[in-house]
Amino acid sequence: MLMIIISHAYNGYPADNLSYYFPQWMCYLHMDLWGGMGVGVFFFLSGFGLFHTLNRVSGIDASYILAKAERLLKPYLIYWVIEVLVLALFNRAELTPHLFREFFTFSIHPDVENWFFKVIVIAYIVTIFLFKCKICTAMRVVVVGLLSVIYLLVMSKMGYGQWWYNTILCFPVGALVAHRYEWFAQLPALQMSVIGCILMSFVYFVHMNTIVFHFAFVLFCIYFIRVVLVQHRFLSFIGYNSFIFYFIECPVLDEIMMFSYPYFSLYVILSLVGTFVLSFCVCRLCLA
Repeated sequence: MLMIIISHAYNGYPADNLSYYFPQWMCYLHMDLWGGMGVGVFFFLSGFGLFHTLNRVSGIDASYILAKAERLLKPYLIYWVIEVLVLALFNRAELTPHLFREFFTFSIHPDVENWFFKVIVIAYIVTIFLFKCKICTAMRVVVVGLLSVIYLLVMSKMGYGQWWYNTILCFPVGALVAHRYEWFAQLPALQMSVIGCILMSFVYFVHMNTIVFHFAFVLFCIYFIRVVLVQHRFLSFIGYNSFIFYFIECPVLDEIMMFSYPYFSLYVILSLVGTFVLSFCVCRLCLA
């Protein structure tokens, strides 16, 4: 989530405008790729978590579906309340009826295609539907994989930006790992994390393919955390409330922290801090 916020700050920054200061050394960090890397991990965890949970629940009833819907939609509704309040304070000219269109099309102001949220909602619906069908889990994994490949090919053929589809295969991979968890857990963590790192480096320096690159990063991450255990209340809070952070970053980046825009390093730091503080307040007030 932190990688996604930094990447959005970087990609939305007018580095070609000489009136703004942009530190040249940051180009070597390749922060333009961080967003996709973070989204790939999120898709993997979503596929893994859904299949892992649904394989163990006794049944999918209305209460389960409503709980999932609330988990997805509540952060989106909270975001729009915050967005309107922020616009009222920082940019009243944007308070137009057009906001209703953005809201009902699952968009993010100003007219940002909220592609990730739309895709993850559909992925949740498809997965729950498959578990309602009387087929084996292996077949469910196959169907999710095929649908993900079809989605990738269609979006690529229609000319959508790569960010619309270059991480989607991580979702069925997460489902596969959940289905065959014992087998994947037996693989040596250190060697697998090294393989993921080597593959990621090879793809980047020899022939860049963002689909393979993001998959390699996921491979590195899921095994590396078994080598170096990372546990902290701060990180756990961000992970558990990742949808809140995903949405709240928007008014922070686009409105609240605009005063620091001429100084990119300061802008990124304040955006991270501002997103955390505002998300923390939202979680305490609205999600307690």
